[in-house]
Amino acid sequence: MSGEQSKKSGEYGEKLAESFLKAIGWHQDLKALTIPCTDGNHTGSGGNQRNTHGDDRVFIYNNPFYESRTDVVHVTVKNNIGGYSEKDSDLKTALKGFVLEANEIIACAQYDTSIHELVTAFAGRRRHEHSSLLIWTSSHNDSFDRDILGACATVRALDEACIYNVYLVDGARINFILSALDHVGREQNATHRFYFPDTGLVNKSDERHGRFLPLELVVADMLPLKVSTSEGERLHLYVRQNFDEEAYTRSIALALSLTGGWGQAVRIGFPDYNAAQHERIAAKAKLPFDNRQADISAFCYVRSNLNALENA
Repeated sequence: MSGEQSKKSGEYGEKLAESFLKAIGWHQDLKALTIPCTDGNHTGSGGNQRNTHGDDRVFIYNNPFYESRTDVVHVTVKNNIGGYSEKDSDLKTALKGFVLEANEIIACAQYDTSIHELVTAFAGRRRHEHSSLLIWTSSHNDSFDRDILGACATVRALDEACIYNVYLVDGARINFILSALDHVGREQNATHRFYFPDTGLVNKSDERHGRFLPLELVVADMLPLKVSTSEGERLHLYVRQNFDEEAYTRSIALALSLTGGWGQAVRIGFPDYNAAQHERIAAKAKLPFDNRQADISAFCYVRSNLNALENA
């Protein structure tokens, strides 16, 4: 890849990442930080010892799942202007390099005085957890929404220096989250917040919803949202899985456990739900929950003319 093309690819990746991060409420991130390198084993592309690390973005938040923890997330952005490689081996090799790079950034950043000052100014909690969010995008029409996690799931023999958590977000996951937010945004006379399930590790008086999506939910295959209307509150649970009876039954059970009695209605979204084909299956899946007071229904969160059948 030429220098100009590489620069363009990086710019496209930054735009894609910024749009996604804004959608999930990561507005107050700090961009383009320069972190002094304090480890002589960290080398650049030419093999020379590094003097600094480029930290693309840093997002700091008090974790809603752990009472005493503040998360410091170092965001690394990668983009393939020509699309994700078709070869699994290429994806795995690239991922290993990205994970090592992210770990080296954290290794130096967690002891950096400027990062420490930022966390202190944020009024962080007692424990600080540094991790990385790797946003790996494609800006090519043929693969911008491709799922590469399956190909990368069997990566082995990571460098021994890779001791920090790195969470991967690819085009398919971004597309899932944006589709869900697009759907809930079309709800008339309604407001929504990201819902934080109770883990039992937090103060019961803390609010279980907010305007940002915690890292644990960014990489989850279900997205819970608390929706408020003049008629009351309901839970929207967006599922990254095609509809079938088993998936719907499991999702209903999970949704009812999440609401804890506050939701008058539970709506569960699938990417392929079609009332004309799935209505009877959905009715059967709800039978074990007939004694529950919540109004339960399924819907498709991908926009099409078939959405009208859900209210028929």
